[in-house]
Amino acid sequence: MMVSAGTKRVFLEVILLVLAVSLYAIPAGAQKIDIVEGTLDNGMQVLMVEKHDAPTIIGAIFFHVGAANEVTGITGISHLFEHMMFKGSKVIGTADSRKDRKIMDQLDALKERMREEERVMRENFHRGRSDDMYAPEAKTARYLEFEGEFNDLLQQQKESIVKDEFSEIYKKHGGYFLNAFTSDDMTAYFVRLPKNKIELFLWMEADRIQNAAFREFYSERDVVLEERRLNLESTPTGRLEESFNAMFWESGPYGWDVFGWPSDIRSITREDARWYRETYYAPNNATAMFIGDFDPDELFGMVKKYFGPIPRGKETPPDVVTLEIEQVGAKRLVGEAETSPQIEVRFHTVAFQHPDSYPLQILAGVLSGKSGRLYKKLVLEDGIALSGSVSGMMGTRLHVDAGQDSRKYGGYFSLSAEGKDDVGPEELGGAIHGILEDLKENPVTEYELEKVKNQVIANNVQRIRQFQGIGLMFYLGSYAALGDYSEFNMGMDKLLTVTTEDIRRVANKYFDPWKRNELLVHPKQTEEGAIRLDPETKQFLGMIESMEDAEQLGRMLGMIQMRMEDMTDEEKQQGEVLLKAAKERLGKIKAKKDS
Repeated sequence: MMVSAGTKRVFLEVILLVLAVSLYAIPAGAQKIDIVEGTLDNGMQVLMVEKHDAPTIIGAIFFHVGAANEVTGITGISHLFEHMMFKGSKVIGTADSRKDRKIMDQLDALKERMREEERVMRENFHRGRSDDMYAPEAKTARYLEFEGEFNDLLQQQKESIVKDEFSEIYKKHGGYFLNAFTSDDMTAYFVRLPKNKIELFLWMEADRIQNAAFREFYSERDVVLEERRLNLESTPTGRLEESFNAMFWESGPYGWDVFGWPSDIRSITREDARWYRETYYAPNNATAMFIGDFDPDELFGMVKKYFGPIPRGKETPPDVVTLEIEQVGAKRLVGEAETSPQIEVRFHTVAFQHPDSYPLQILAGVLSGKSGRLYKKLVLEDGIALSGSVSGMMGTRLHVDAGQDSRKYGGYFSLSAEGKDDVGPEELGGAIHGILEDLKENPVTEYELEKVKNQVIANNVQRIRQFQGIGLMFYLGSYAALGDYSEFNMGMDKLLTVTTEDIRRVANKYFDPWKRNELLVHPKQTEEGAIRLDPETKQFLGMIESMEDAEQLGRMLGMIQMRMEDMTDEEKQQGEVLLKAAKERLGKIKAKKDS
């Protein structure tokens, strides 16, 4: 789960993650969309969708690479690379390109000497001569000497950097919703522009594909580490979920978070980034997409003019060849956190476009929602799960849920529940097990099936219309990156053919108790009268504390206040914590500005 620089990008990433999660839950295609496809001689796929409701165009580039393409030693490079692409090119982002390149070369040479010392520091750590290889007392004398020179060079480089120039150029020409995201299977960059500025987009994107400068590379690694700390390590269950994910994927390519492992982030070099760009950021590994007010023939000619000269990659991106090994026994991870009792149950299932993915998606709909079997059993009948929902900045989700996640190289079915304080996660797991066993014996009713199919269609139409075409871009681009954009129009037809017997068949095939994976979270004891913060509240608190933009924080404060009206009493407690933190942070920002 799942991103321009700064806190604004962090905030927008939350929006993107909300949308991205829905990609795997419900296929698009309630209505057929006219999609014009073209392919450049260098292999770049071009997708165009005409929408003449506004004089704007959404431009996006989806690269078919993500965390699943990484290997140990450079995990997190996909996400780090996304950050670096906003640092500009050889000419954008610097006031003195010659000085900038000279300093970067000096930094690279010095970093190589520091890596030699890191080998010694790592060996000392392995042999028990230090507890943390990056602690000041663990650094060698030569490393400290090099580090001082390195920091001096970074300071010199700052003198010629034009901060956020890439983003500012777009803004000056009417661009908005400029952002990017990285997931396990893709990395995407996008912006909405006035229709007469589309040629600017083509020039800007072609320039940064070919001439990305990777300036501030080593300091940006620290930014990513802080982002990981804020969005993963500082959440109540973040580390547990990361460990559960690593346990679940024994050999497949999804065993680490998109942020990557901290030790790898610290070790990635600019040379690694150059290799990565040459291998994966080639036009033959990308889809350019345009949605808006244009003529397809005219636009394709412009795309060909700017992107056509970019050469294919020297090598075809390597296939992900390691398959997930068959699970031979049930697995369980047990931990505690400052949260209510929780459980997540996972089973290995299937990848994108596998025939079984469609009945599994329908089955997720049968189990989810307030009329779904999970809610009826755990909340209404047994009274062991929380009945409300978890409020986030972009909406709500129930405390009980189910979903099928079909990725490019594998997939899983998950069921989760959050229990009342006096209920153990084991009791929640037992109730979930009973529901799954019943599905194997008794097929879902025709009424349940039709209700879910109708809801899928309705939800899909709503999601496609979100953010004035941004939702459409996410669906279409993600399907292209996963392997076949036609799923956008064809997926619904496949869903509508699912039968009750199909659902019973996949339940028997995949829900084997001996291949069950469980994350059980027990609540930590809190002081009497203290409010237990849910994971979303914890995450937003961290975001608030990192914000420096008063205007952006003011908007967030307004959004929280608006949502308070529709919250339950329990949710309002969480909201009050956020309101207090936001007001205090806003006061600090204003005081700092005044001083």
